[in-house]
Amino acid sequence: MMNVTEQLARFAIETPEGFLSAQDIASVKVKFLDTLATTLAGSQTPAARAALALARELGGTAQATILGAGDATSLPMAAFVNGISGHALEYDDNTTGAGHISVCLLPGCLAVAEHLDRPGRAMIEAFAMGFEIFCRIAWGLRPQLIDRGWHPQAVIGGQGVAVAACRLFGTDAMTARMAMGIVGSSATGLRKNVGSMGKAFHVGNGARAGVLAVLLARHGFEVDPDIIEGSDALPDGHERFGLADTYNGIGNYRLERMVDGLGAALEVGRNTTMVRLHPGSSAPAAAIDGMIELVKTHDLDPDAIASIVLECTPQCLAIAPYTEPVDTYKAKFCIAYTMAVACMDRKVGIEQYTETRIREPRVLDLMRRVTVTVPDDFSHHRGQWGENGVNWGEARVTVQLKNGETLHRACSHAIGWPERPATWEALCGKFEDCAAPVLSPTQIADAIAMIENLEHLPSVRDLTRALVTRPAS
Repeated sequence: MMNVTEQLARFAIETPEGFLSAQDIASVKVKFLDTLATTLAGSQTPAARAALALARELGGTAQATILGAGDATSLPMAAFVNGISGHALEYDDNTTGAGHISVCLLPGCLAVAEHLDRPGRAMIEAFAMGFEIFCRIAWGLRPQLIDRGWHPQAVIGGQGVAVAACRLFGTDAMTARMAMGIVGSSATGLRKNVGSMGKAFHVGNGARAGVLAVLLARHGFEVDPDIIEGSDALPDGHERFGLADTYNGIGNYRLERMVDGLGAALEVGRNTTMVRLHPGSSAPAAAIDGMIELVKTHDLDPDAIASIVLECTPQCLAIAPYTEPVDTYKAKFCIAYTMAVACMDRKVGIEQYTETRIREPRVLDLMRRVTVTVPDDFSHHRGQWGENGVNWGEARVTVQLKNGETLHRACSHAIGWPERPATWEALCGKFEDCAAPVLSPTQIADAIAMIENLEHLPSVRDLTRALVTRPAS
């Protein structure tokens, strides 16, 4: 299938302003509120501090703000550091059939919009279009992309950033195609690095690559303008290996899904994004809620528990495979630890994944009483989340008490998922918790108000100024 790259680029760039519905705008604001929250909290992590140290070491023209710290640096480096911060805590949103889109797009959109002094409405439109292109490329490549060992955000994220940045810069469609081609040779990420700082690097690097590609394309740098699709002209020739064939294997993709229905309702406005109210792997979120609800309902004392059995889907176990909380990264992908701390603390937030907490003897003792298994009737939940009825979150929790009593809870959807959406007030609460170590209460209130009225914000610079730590007087 030919002209896929061209169709996507032309749609992203040539769609006139004012294309968003009220529902689309509201959805984008939710995604900004949530992603900026995780970025501020993530700016305090070792991964973000390392990225910030590198930005300071490299220097660069002061074009955009590093959130939290307040440093001004080059567009690519601002996108890089803020991307790492946004994903460092595994607390950002996840969209059906596509992945962690918002955290890839926001750093690039924010940096470019701030640099160009664009209004909030322009940034919303750019974000929405980048979101659409990210989704469509993902629909054509996933789940095979994951099965071959690639981290989708790393491969696809830069493509969404590139078209969004091109729209903010006001480039033509051919420049956007060149930027997409440059990104195709720039962004990459191996699943082996999931469960380490490498996963956040994938996001930051994708955001950096997308912005850098646009800057390069605007200076006339030329590459193949049809980077997604390969050519059948010479099966073993260079032109065979576009993005789809190279990452997925020849023919192991569905290019038609990238363009079918292009121009209809935008994905950003549909109810397909899960907000994570627990840091860590998305898949066990329903089980976490189920465990907490079970403990609260029966007022369980962890010392009275003989065993906990979590029955989960094969996809859940594949995404969260670690059996020990070796460090704060792998702890977020260790189901047994997460279930134990959910039982003991009756919540799973940022503080449950500190170095101190993951080594707490009582938590580890309870963790040894947790068994994670995949039952036969969950075996069909393998593959792409949301496709063909696949639900990664399907789970059952069984708690055996020392007095012989057995308690059960079945759970399928977490709070914050499309089926159980989080309220704006709940997300404001998450923002306040995440921003508290970084911003003053006044700054937090001002930032929330600006995001709530983002489509009317005269300049994105007003928002970025509110999202940095003020020096002590």
